[in-house]
Amino acid sequence: MLGAQNVYAGFGITPPYVRNTSLTRNSVYEQQILMVRSDPNKPLKALITVDAPEFADWISIVEGDSIPLPQGETKVPMTVRVVVPDGVDFKRYEGVIRIKTAAPDDQVSAGAVSISLGAQVDIDLTVIDKEIKDFKVRKISLPDLNEGHKVGWLYFPGKIRFGMTLENTGNVNVAPSEVSFHIYDATGKVLLEEVSHTNRIKRVEPFATDDVIAELPVHLKAGSYIARYQIKNGDDIKQEGELTLSVLPYGSLQVAGYGFMGLSLSHKASIILPLLALLLLIGAGLYARRSSRALKKT
Repeated sequence: MLGAQNVYAGFGITPPYVRNTSLTRNSVYEQQILMVRSDPNKPLKALITVDAPEFADWISIVEGDSIPLPQGETKVPMTVRVVVPDGVDFKRYEGVIRIKTAAPDDQVSAGAVSISLGAQVDIDLTVIDKEIKDFKVRKISLPDLNEGHKVGWLYFPGKIRFGMTLENTGNVNVAPSEVSFHIYDATGKVLLEEVSHTNRIKRVEPFATDDVIAELPVHLKAGSYIARYQIKNGDDIKQEGELTLSVLPYGSLQVAGYGFMGLSLSHKASIILPLLALLLLIGAGLYARRSSRALKKT
């Protein structure tokens, strides 16, 4: 039965299934199964076989079909990888993975005898014709940062590097659509600045968990502030909360701040417009010279 606990003579697995109901064509999905022994007083090996005639070629065991169970180790992981081919039917697929224990090869050759233990992993997969774009925020971090600084007339803001550990619970690559901060004074009553991320946040692959960074500009002086953040997936707020934001005097930390992309529009324009004017002058001069040469030849 699907979901039933499988334990035989002191050997068990958890969870006793590989289950995913939101796979798409070309999906790659991995799930870890723990093989558990209550009395690991001697080394064994786990022999793995897949019984899924319709889709056995989708299933592989990352550690191989023979996994050592060392003496003294009560838990040994087994990673089941599912790779869905292109063009398969959209439907439910069921099968089993059978696990059987045996003595290691060197002990078999030495004439050792062991009682065979076993367990069964139920496979329950569904391939659907629908994209699911969703994630969970498992962890966040907010390191200290340097305050902004001026170079000539240009002001380069400080850079928040807001860390997030995301679990992709959908079946397509995903990243937050927006990460925003409302920054208040130390009392949390006076709103000083509202900012959103400026970088392209790394996308997390389907069914995977990964660390990503959102970069946000800060124009505040050194000090301690209250930051209220939101992490969005489209119109949905996936997580929001309140953190302490510590802005240190410029140069306190050996970290890179914002470059050109952190400048205000007016400061960007003060660089770009003169450069465009210079290029136009150069272009006009070259055109006039070529025209003059062409006239002389005629």
